[in-house]
Amino acid sequence: MKKAVFYASKGGVCAEFANKIAQKIDASSFNIKDCDLSKIAEYDFVIFASSSYYFGALQEDWGSKVKGLSDIDFSRKTIALVGVGSQARHPDSFCSGIADFYDKLRFSGAKFVGAVDCKDYNYSFSRAQKGQKLLGLCLDKADEQKNDARIEAWIKSLHLD
Repeated sequence: MKKAVFYASKGGVCAEFANKIAQKIDASSFNIKDCDLSKIAEYDFVIFASSSYYFGALQEDWGSKVKGLSDIDFSRKTIALVGVGSQARHPDSFCSGIADFYDKLRFSGAKFVGAVDCKDYNYSFSRAQKGQKLLGLCLDKADEQKNDARIEAWIKSLHLD
């Protein structure tokens, strides 16, 4: 299975997490700012990663590229999502941006994996929350003590072996 992480990062935090995850699962890693969307078609397992800005918007390098995802056939792809945000500074929109990927692709035929239990987080609202789960792995740089354990548990939940 060909795996890749496609991410957008302004200050480097999301890039750091994306590259760490890519290394752990033996995946390619691409900054969407420097990458054509057509590259996604080459992979079977795709992770979309982005930090959230303002009131839960995706990092600006995703911009109009999210709209272009509909030009790719996802019917045989597996998708996982990674959000980077701040529970303390943005408790009312924590990692909400990754919901944009889900909203755009939920009827594409792709299989979504990697939802996580939201009970281990401390925020008031996220568009990424569906029931008692977050649509994907959510990381907070200020929560460094939990990030490595969260990443390890999340990777195991993906059943990539």
